[in-house]
Amino acid sequence: MAKSRPVDPDAHFAPLPLTVQHACFEPASSLLTRLAARNGAPSVYQFCGDLAFPVDPLFRGEPLAIVQLAQLAGCDAAALARVSIRHLGHNRFRLRDEIATTSSLQRSRIRICPDCLRQEVPSAKEAWRMPRRLHWKFASVRSCADHGCLLVTLPPEKITRDGRDFAAQIRKHFDWVLSQNFVPAATGSFECCLMERILSGRGDAWLDRLELNVAARLCEVLGLLLKKGPEATLSGHGEHEWAQYGEAGYQVLKGGELAFSSCLQELAEQHAEKRFFGRIYGPLMKWLQSRGLGDEVEPLRALMRREIFARFSIRKGVQVFGVPSEGIASRNEALVPSVEGFSLEEQELLVRRGLAYRQEDGTVATKSFVTEAMLSAFRRELGEWIEADGDRSEVDELESIAYPIAEAASYLRITVRTASYLAHAGFLSRAHCNAEARIGALQVSRKSLEAFRQRFISLGELANSTRNPVGALSTRLRNKGVATLPMPPDLSRIYWRSDLTISGCLAECDAGNSRVAR
Repeated sequence: MAKSRPVDPDAHFAPLPLTVQHACFEPASSLLTRLAARNGAPSVYQFCGDLAFPVDPLFRGEPLAIVQLAQLAGCDAAALARVSIRHLGHNRFRLRDEIATTSSLQRSRIRICPDCLRQEVPSAKEAWRMPRRLHWKFASVRSCADHGCLLVTLPPEKITRDGRDFAAQIRKHFDWVLSQNFVPAATGSFECCLMERILSGRGDAWLDRLELNVAARLCEVLGLLLKKGPEATLSGHGEHEWAQYGEAGYQVLKGGELAFSSCLQELAEQHAEKRFFGRIYGPLMKWLQSRGLGDEVEPLRALMRREIFARFSIRKGVQVFGVPSEGIASRNEALVPSVEGFSLEEQELLVRRGLAYRQEDGTVATKSFVTEAMLSAFRRELGEWIEADGDRSEVDELESIAYPIAEAASYLRITVRTASYLAHAGFLSRAHCNAEARIGALQVSRKSLEAFRQRFISLGELANSTRNPVGALSTRLRNKGVATLPMPPDLSRIYWRSDLTISGCLAECDAGNSRVAR
């Protein structure tokens, strides 16, 4: 695949003989495809190739490419940028000050209203007449407010980039769209609120303070819980059903945080026989525990955790979204610990380690699962541990034996994801790949593995050496107050060897630790 041309801010394009008018709700990608169709190009890629226009940067939403398109089309660049989505990487997108994810956006599949097409486009040759609505890109908007029907999803393309050419897709599937049956679906207040927020911006309500993808999915999952009960699953539901769930959840959440708290209390009282909060809040807990969620869901997790700790009798040590309970009397009224007392470099390290995140105002805040005990362990780590990067000369690094990340994980008895985290955090130093290794493969040096293992021990290695079940051993160490290496909750647990040696837990472990990694 040919590389896209870089965006040149000084580039000027010749005016087109035929132009189209930019609609207030139309993103830049749709405007470009309509320009291509209006001038007779079979695809937007051929059209941009003839003009030497940077098409891929525009589809990624880069500001310079949007400015160039505005000059090309003769429209307002600020208005065009306001309704265009920018790709941030790592499955994250930004619309003005809103965050969206791949699960909340329909990027490679186009959805359209058949009645809008019939009203605006007289024939397939004039597909350029219809602009794409920005809100149709969002998965939670499933109906057309003007005609009261469900949107139709166009057939998938074999090549993903072909599915992004809106005007060409309309021209190709014109007859197919018009042949689709009319499925009535009244646009409720939930979808109207989403469309208003997408096009005009967020308001001041509590639900608006949550990120767009979190607020939309929270309405749907809460509605699923209210309609189907705690045993409901997150899969197996149609578009019409999800629209009903979103409306039911929005009717509760539009009342704010207090209404959400009251709803959780009512659910706990209705299903008091279940006792365990995970079974009472079933689909809501499963969604919030998903690994694909980012930092934008942390405020909601913190709120759910406070509600759970305040209403349920939880055994000491049981974790709720990564934070252990202090016992039955715990109400978790304290907020997440602050980063006061840490230098700017140490705060950046907290962000790099996945223990904190940078807020919109530029300040650093700890994530909701971080406790004072984890910050104490982090301070201890700063005083004891010297990162491997930069402490060895280049010659020593070249002479060290390299191990693939999977073998390193097996050697330390941790998951591959945990080993990758340790390498990125600097605990394991990267080594130059062997000649037979795949280019770009992550490998770590033998020297850093041995240095790490001399100071730390994983729960898997400890359980294997002492012949104890992992769960029982983890509970015993937690009840003794043995500190773990501060890491996100979905990674393997790692302890300081000195702590376990003092407590006598390594009496049998050290005897079996003479093996060498292959």
